[in-house]
Amino acid sequence: MANQIPWQVEMIRHEPHRPMTAFFRFLNAAGECVGAFAYRLQNRVTIYELMMDPDVSVVQVDFGEPGALISVHVRRCNWRNGLRRDISRFFGLLKRRPSAHADPTRIAPFTPEGVATTSATPLVSLVIPTRDRAGLLARAVETLFEQASWPHLELVVVDNGSVEPETFALFDRLRALPNVSIVRVNEPFNFARLINAGARAARGEVLALINNDVEARAADWLAPLVRLAIDPRVGAVGAKLLYENGTVQHAGVMLGIRGLTSHAGVGRAADDPGPYGMLTTTRRVSAVTGACLLTRRDVFDALGGLDENFVIEFNDVDYCLRAGAAGHAIVYAAEPMLLHKEGATRQARPLREQEVRDRSLFMRRWGHALVDDPYYPPDLTLRDESLSPVERRNGE
Repeated sequence: MANQIPWQVEMIRHEPHRPMTAFFRFLNAAGECVGAFAYRLQNRVTIYELMMDPDVSVVQVDFGEPGALISVHVRRCNWRNGLRRDISRFFGLLKRRPSAHADPTRIAPFTPEGVATTSATPLVSLVIPTRDRAGLLARAVETLFEQASWPHLELVVVDNGSVEPETFALFDRLRALPNVSIVRVNEPFNFARLINAGARAARGEVLALINNDVEARAADWLAPLVRLAIDPRVGAVGAKLLYENGTVQHAGVMLGIRGLTSHAGVGRAADDPGPYGMLTTTRRVSAVTGACLLTRRDVFDALGGLDENFVIEFNDVDYCLRAGAAGHAIVYAAEPMLLHKEGATRQARPLREQEVRDRSLFMRRWGHALVDDPYYPPDLTLRDESLSPVERRNGE
């Protein structure tokens, strides 16, 4: 199978140079590359990057099988001997990965314990970044804020350069509501910076970071999430998100999938429990999506908010991994289920150079964590989000 792995190099900036192309051909013939192997390799490659050097080539490499997506910045220097040596080291690393055995302990239910907060119903601040798309934002505000049954709630809308009259008319209506503020950030798009600006303006003990294309399906959507967020053991909580067709869009973030990260259970029916019941069990995970992420103010401030070096991608996963490293639990909440119109605000397209930079930074910082997600059973595939069993190699 290894020699059948298709590969392509997509140019983002400058021309791909022959040594780099030759290296990926060599990698293609080097043997079977599972996602975690590819990611460890990516982590090593980025050691050679010098992102502002005009000789840097920015590429996206897509391995169609086993599905490891690799985005790299490769510096044009001395790559051959160092990387060839590392390939044998990475094969050795693979041998140390957990064997593909069932491990249901990784899917243990998480139950909130006694709270140590000033109130059992603390003030929750919804922080929603937006740029125009007034219809999306209006529906989000209506279902998440105006119809919500939570007694202590405020809304902070972070406007990043809206220009449409419909948006300004919506802002005028929102300003007339109690506990609503609109923060304007007239800077180039930086998702982490928008969230941090909204958090600074927020008064809540709990921050709920929400995309403008998310909708609640019930008035009491906040209660189970806040109950988890105010548990002193918890650093961040993520909700179960569904596509408009009712299938799962997010049930926690898994590390190492496709050589990067991905969401659990994508495309499955909303009531599908998945292997070990992982999709319908409130449980610890390594990370959750920032499309709906609750975190306490004290945790957010202690971590310094989202890292603004992650301009577009991975600021949410990085936040969760930093919270986890600080000793906090990251929890996926199987209830409630919210609607996420993913793609309504960002259409499918080739990676931008900044997204490649975000991925490269993420790999330098967290590549080591992608080898073995402690909350993802090792008998499930790393090739995609299917949660299917690992394919055994001959002799296993």
